[in-house]
Formats: sequence, C-alpha cells, structure tokens
Amino acid sequence: TQKGYISSNRPQGKGGDDIYSFTISECRQTITGIASEHRTEIILSGVKVQLIDQTGKIIDQIITDEDGAYSFEVECNQTYTILGTKDDYQDDKKTITTSRKNEESITADLVLKPLILESQIIINPIFFDYDKSDIRTDAQYELENIVNVLRKHKDMVIKIESHTDSRGRDKYNLKLSDRRAKSTREYIISRGIEPDRIESARGFGETRLLNECANGV
Repeated sequence: TQKGYISSNRPQGKGGDDIYSFTISECRQTITGIASEHRTEIILSGVKVQLIDQTGKIIDQIITDEDGAYSFEVECNQTYTILGTKDDYQDDKKTITTSRKNEESITADLVLKPLILESQIIINPIFFDYDKSDIRTDAQYELENIVNVLRKHKDMVIKIESHTDSRGRDKYNLKLSDRRAKSTREYIISRGIEPDRIESARGFGETRLLNECANGV
C-alpha cells in the first residue's frame, strides 16, 4: 500500500514514544537534453528522440522543435537508452543509469553527425581485414547509413572508391582494393538499391595514401 506507521521518541513529539504515519512516494527522475549537429553545433529540430528500457522496449518518444530540447520522466535505479534519429544524420544514442535519489535531473545531449556534406556521403571509414575483401559487421553498420540516404534520395547516384595501405605489391593492392570496392557495391545492391545508381566501384590501391608510409617506409 506504500503506507505505514512508525513509533519514535524523536524531539518535538507529543509524548515519550509517538506514532507517526507515512506514505512512500514513487522515486522519479528526469532525463533532459538538447539535440544539435556535430559539425556546426546548430540546434536541430525534427529529431525523433526515443526512450528505451533495458529490454529494448520503446517507452516514450518525442520530436524536438526549434529549441532542440527533449525531456523524459523516468524511474530511479534503472538503465535507459536515449536514441536520437533524423533523416540524413547518423543516429546518436546515450546510455543512462539513474540513481536512487528522488527528483534528480540528468542531462544527456545528443549530437548527430550529418551524412551528406556538399557532394559526399559522410560516414566513418570502412575497414577490411588484412588481405580480405569481405564486408565486416562493423562495415555493415556504416554501409546501412549509405543505404538509408539512397532510399530517401531517389535521384542520388554514387561512386565507390576503395584504398589500401602500402603493404604488399603495388599491382596486387590495386586488385585487392578493386575487390573491396566491388564487395561494397554488391552489399549496397543486396539491400535493395538499384545497380544503376552506383556509377562506379573502383579501387585505387596505394596510390592515394593519407599518410607518408609508402613503399620502403
């Protein structure tokens, strides 16, 4: 019943041992935050923010307006995931564990990275295992961002470029990077994207190194 009685001889009582009644209130906290863009730090409206419990169930959700703010009331001593999504942006999520303190407020800002910048789709680098061209699980996650962008922009056509480091022979690295580019293309096509929307899938081997670790270094 969340109600009960207790006897106490504390000061300011009416007699020696007094009887007090009490009611246990539910422990609640608040998770708040602001959604913004990673590159420019501008406030983002139209971000869908979901509150997810430990079982993966979506408890609540809100769409941010011009101030980019969101707020959820949650239970104490629980773990939640805050997930922010918006078209043409990478998702951002935070894991929050609430304390046992009633009416505490927790701040969890969301920072979303844009997926499109000028003429490029911006994603994290896609890595391959040494001397391999198979699409790894972590690469699949990044490629899904490309797939989502292509699904939302029906007229967009892309080029795929793949590279290697300087280990191995130059000609072999050209062939290896070409296989990696082709594997990337095939994965995107397998996700329902029309083949003619991929203009080319080309490997450049070690001809465009980002560092100075060329042959002999």
